[in-house]
Formats: sequence, structure tokens, C-alpha cells
Amino acid sequence: MRRKIHGYILQFTSADHDGRHIHVYRHEREIGVYDLVDGPIRGLASEMNPQLREALNAFIKELNERGFFRR
Repeated sequence: MRRKIHGYILQFTSADHDGRHIHVYRHEREIGVYDLVDGPIRGLASEMNPQLREALNAFIKELNERGFFRR
């Protein structure tokens, strides 16, 4: 599942590999990954801001509603 929220492209792929995480893109490049257990990883912590946090929360909420990404 892929969505654009607040200018960020958020992508969740259950077949990607082990672990529940969201790939985060901005301006056509991956800026990091949000992991359910570890939070922001692979450079995402330095990019975290209120807009990105809001986008992630909205996306996680939608994934929860669809039964994909349970917190």
C-alpha cells in the first residue's frame, strides 16, 4: 500500500521482508524507514518533524483499519 500524505510518500509492503515497517520517500528519494518496534531508522530520525509525524500517524491509522499494521 502506498500513499502520499503532506508531500511524503509512505509505502508499506507486507511481502517486503521480516518486520513491520514503512518506507518513507520525499522528492523521489527514500529518506528512511519507520519501524513498528524501533521507530525511525535508517536516517529517518534526522528528517522527523511534526508534518512527517502526522503523515505517519494517518498512514498507520489507515493500515490499522485495513488490518495490516497493528500497534
